[in-house]
Amino acid sequence: MKMKRVMFSTWRLALLSIGVMAQTTNSSPTTQPQKADPAGWNMLKSARETSQTIPANFAGVTFDVVLNDNGKITKGSINYEAGKSPEIKVEGLDEEAKGWLNDQTMSIIAHRRGGDFSKGDGRHPITFAEDDHSPAGRHIAVNDQMKSHYRVRDNLVSEVDRTMGADHFIINVLETTKTPEGKNLPRHFTVTYFDAKSGAVKRTETFTDEYKLIDGVWFPASRRMFRAENGKVITRAIEFHNPRIRFNNEQATR
Repeated sequence: MKMKRVMFSTWRLALLSIGVMAQTTNSSPTTQPQKADPAGWNMLKSARETSQTIPANFAGVTFDVVLNDNGKITKGSINYEAGKSPEIKVEGLDEEAKGWLNDQTMSIIAHRRGGDFSKGDGRHPITFAEDDHSPAGRHIAVNDQMKSHYRVRDNLVSEVDRTMGADHFIINVLETTKTPEGKNLPRHFTVTYFDAKSGAVKRTETFTDEYKLIDGVWFPASRRMFRAENGKVITRAIEFHNPRIRFNNEQATR
C-alpha cells in the first residue's frame, strides 16, 4: 500500500509541473536568473501564460462526486479548503481508492492555481536543450535537481520530463481545450513512468478531462483514467457534480 501512495504522490507532483506555477497576466514583473538563456526562459514563460488558471481569491469548493472504479460505482462528497487536504466522504472505498481520489482532487485543483513563474521553474537557469526538430516541440532544460525538461509547441507546454527518486516520468499533452478568453486547459494527456536506472517502462496512464464554467471558474466536470500496468488495464472515472465554489471576500475575480 505504501508503494501505491508514493506512486500517486509522484503523479500529483508531475501534474503540478504543467501548471501550478503558471504565470498569470496579472502577476508582477519577473526577472531571469543569471546564466539563463533569455530566449529559452521567455519561451517557457510565454507558454505558461497561455494556461487557464483559477482566480487568485479562490478559497475552496464543495462538490458531489461519483467514482467508477473499474466498474464499482461509489458516490459521496468532497470538501476542499485552499491549502489543506480534501475532506472525502465516500462510503465503500478502500484505502488505495480513497488515496487515489484524494490525489486526483488535489492535482486537478492545484494544477490550475496561478503563480509567479520566476518563483517556480523560472528561478532556475533555463536554457535550450539540443534542437532535435521533434514534432513534440522545442526542447528546453530547466537545469534543476530533478533534471526537468519541457517541450514547447505552438506556444503551449506539450511535454514535461522529470526524475523523482526511482521514477523518471514524461507527461505528454495530446490535446487542449481553449476557453472563450483564449486560454488553454489540458484535455487529453499521458503520463509514462520509467525506471530511472534501467529506462524500462513501468506503467502508463492516459487521462481525459472535461470542464464546465461555474461562477466564472473553469472547473473540472470529469476525469477518466486508463492505467496499463502488469499485463492489464485499469479504468477509473470521476464525475464532479454541483460544485459550490468559495472565494475570499465572496467575490470572484473575472
